[in-house]
Amino acid sequence: MSTTVHLVVGIENVTLLVFYTESHCWQFRLISAGGEVFGERKLYYTPEAAEKAGREWIYQGH
Repeated sequence: MSTTVHLVVGIENVTLLVFYTESHCWQFRLISAGGEVFGERKLYYTPEAAEKAGREWIYQGH
């Protein structure tokens, strides 16, 4: 199984990672400054949708 990284960006002391896997389509994860990883196991059909969801998580304070 391979993973394709589409986006890595720092926003408000959090790293947003958008990636693709064959079995789980597009997803996002947030990485805190301390190294904790957050995110949902929801599937997105475009990288833009995954990025939008990740940014919403950041701005909602998750």
